[in-house]
This record gives sequence, C-alpha cells and structure tokens, in this order.
Amino acid sequence: MSALLRPEKKSLKLLYLRLTDSAPLIIAKEKGYFHQFDLDVQLQRETTWATLRDKLIGRTADAAAMLAPMPLTLHQALPNCHERLLSGLILSCNGNAITLSTELFKRLKHYGKSESHRDIALALKRYRDENSNSPPVRLATVYPFSSHSLQLRHWLRSANIDPDRDVQLVVLPPEQMMKNLHSGVIDGYCVGEPWNTLAAHKGAGVVIAACNTLLPAMPEKVLTVTDSWHQAYPATHLALRAALLKACTWLAARAHRCTAAKLLSQEQYLNLPEELIQRSLNDLILYRQGQKFLVNPGWHLFAHLENDCGRPSKEKAQQFLEMYTDPNRANGQTADAFRPELYQQTVDFLHAQK
Repeated sequence: MSALLRPEKKSLKLLYLRLTDSAPLIIAKEKGYFHQFDLDVQLQRETTWATLRDKLIGRTADAAAMLAPMPLTLHQALPNCHERLLSGLILSCNGNAITLSTELFKRLKHYGKSESHRDIALALKRYRDENSNSPPVRLATVYPFSSHSLQLRHWLRSANIDPDRDVQLVVLPPEQMMKNLHSGVIDGYCVGEPWNTLAAHKGAGVVIAACNTLLPAMPEKVLTVTDSWHQAYPATHLALRAALLKACTWLAARAHRCTAAKLLSQEQYLNLPEELIQRSLNDLILYRQGQKFLVNPGWHLFAHLENDCGRPSKEKAQQFLEMYTDPNRANGQTADAFRPELYQQTVDFLHAQK
C-alpha cells in the first residue's frame, strides 16, 4: 500500500448486475485487488438498472458498475434529481447482442435473402409492412438511456424501421429477458452477455447480431459514483479505481479468461454455467442451438493500464450524447460526467507503484 494513499473510507458497498462484464468487480474481489489498496468491498447484486441507480443516488451504496450512458443522461431520466454522477473509469466496451425469438426468426426467413443482420432487419421491415394489422413486434432493452437502446435502434434504422412507430420497445431487466422471450411476452431483445448465449443454447432465441459488429468499441460499463461521494472520499475513490483498473488489465489477458469464467459462475455472482460464460468471455458466439461457436473478435474488451480503452474522455461522452435524437441532450454539462483527469490520476498512481 502506498504511503501517499490513505482511503478515508475503507468499507464499501459496490453494486452490479448479473452480467459477464461485471467481471472486473468480481476479479478485483477474488484476486485481492481491493484488499491490496486497503479496501473492504462488499459486492451487491441488483436486478434492474433503475434500482441500482436509485440506490447509488440514495446513498445506500458507495459505487456501481453502471451503463456508460447513465451518468451522462441522469437528468433526462430523473429531471428533478439534484445529484450528479461521474465516472473516472470505463470498465469495458462491447459485450451486447441482439436476439430474436426462434419463432419470429423462422417467420422472417420467408422474407429475407440471407441471415446477415442487415438482411434480417430488411426481412423484419417486409414482415411488418405485410402484417400491419397484426400485433406489433415487441423488442426489449435494459434501460431507456443505454448502449443497448442505441444499438437496437441503429439496427432497426438500417432497414428504415422507425423504432418509435413500427415496433414496440419495452424495458426489462437483463436476467428476465430470456424468460419473457421463451413465454412470448417479447419477440426479441438487445442485452449483454451471457443472456444471448443462454437463449441460443436453450433454443429460446437466435442471436442475429453481436453489437460490436454494428457499433464497434462502444463503452459499455463504467465505474460510477456520485459527485458528492467523490468530493467526500477522493482517496477512497482513487483506491477503488486503481483496484478495478488492475482487475481489468488482468482480464485483458486471454490466458486468464478461463479462470475468470470459473469465478464468475459461482452461486454468489452469476450462478450460471461456467462453460457458456467461458465461451462468451473468450469472444466465441453461439448464434443458434445446434450450431458451432464462432469467433467474434473483440466481443468483450476490458480496460488496460497501457491503452486508452478505459479513459472516459469528453469525446466519448459527446459521441454518446449525439446519438440520441434530441440534440438538447448533447450539452457540455452532462458530458462532464466523464472525467478523464481522474482516469489519468489512476494510471499515474499505478505506474508509480511499480
């Protein structure tokens, strides 16, 4: 432990969801990186992004692994909220996919030329045009202001499908996606892993696009705290970022991902089959039941001490904000939620420890 760093608060509660890219938090806990920086961290698993957000704002938790757009769009989601969120570390990029129900996919095969994600989108357009009196196709994302919503809308618009008129978009928690797909409540979804791989494995759905093939290297999860918490505990925040950046750097080494999958699969974390987590974490994608896993390079990108993948720059924030349809959302105040100087402080601190 550096003599220059003394965390003001050592016992922390850190929130996450049951997703493969929660790996940095789990690795930091299991590999002792939190302890290395004099932190005692309790990981608390939540079900929904809104609940996670509200607990962080309500100060019942210290920090969270959050969807990258959430700190930038807090005041669009909660206009009366007086708190501000900030991030000094992007934990991961990519990791999402679009999955359709097996039933809908079979119907669309009659309207399409191939099984490319572009042709499937065009098939969906033709299907809706010829069945306009049928119930709308219902597609789910995990949160209104999320990379998932942006990626799903991007895919739909590639076939001139209006996401707000031609289909019905709903919000569901990630771990409830597959159940609702299987029961017919929804016809498809965009979600993070492992919920696409699991749907394909069980035959409930067909993965039609890994989102890194639609919008590559999109920031996905960020370490988030409130501005008031950061002001009160700056050294604690630095220690937390340092531990998680070390965990991300460890995860970036492919040789470590089998070990990571075993840790993630434990009951207290994801409580899901190790083999399926391992395949996805190693950038292998299963499009449908009975097929072979195929290589999908860069499906899970984690931050690394020696590159800028984890840097939450103003440019990255602005790119997110400009993808929303309302230009008023792209303003400097919300872009300031991404704090590159905090990331640089973390990098400098870790280099000084060597």
